[in-house]
Amino acid sequence: MTPEQVAELARGGESEILEFKQSTAEIETATRTVCAMLNHQGGRVMFGVMPEANQVMGQEIGTRTIENLAQRLQDVEPPAFPAIERVPLDSGREVLVVTVSAGQNRPYSYKGKAYRRVGNTNEALSQAAYEVLLLERLHTEQRWENQLVQGWTVADLEAATIQRTVTEAIRRGRLEDPGT
Repeated sequence: MTPEQVAELARGGESEILEFKQSTAEIETATRTVCAMLNHQGGRVMFGVMPEANQVMGQEIGTRTIENLAQRLQDVEPPAFPAIERVPLDSGREVLVVTVSAGQNRPYSYKGKAYRRVGNTNEALSQAAYEVLLLERLHTEQRWENQLVQGWTVADLEAATIQRTVTEAIRRGRLEDPGT
């Protein structure tokens, strides 16, 4: 990422996928945001940008700064591995950009609590929402009913059984009526 790209993102303001922190002194709330973004659609947290003014200020970043950030990100469970990028500015300061994709192992939690991104804020995930994400994770594509079967054709399927299954799924609210 270039300083120009950082400035352009800063001008656009915070959003569901972008959060600004003035410095790494705000690492606690930033890690909570990373957790929320993992449970949503991913995003970036930028250290060295003033949130109120959407202004790039940068900060002095040492080796220990990166180590502290990486260590704090290890408090996210299950483990996630965000990209951490240093963007040098003309002032000699740097902007630290933490980027995550939507998590593949949702739900994620930070210090035992799960969060989600709503607008440019983080909300604690309700128990029901947490359970939905957990069921989605446990219900992977490796289920037997999603596996290819060798040597079978459509003619081997029993239409009456399929119709009963669809009717029952609609009755139980697990499937919308396809209208056919």
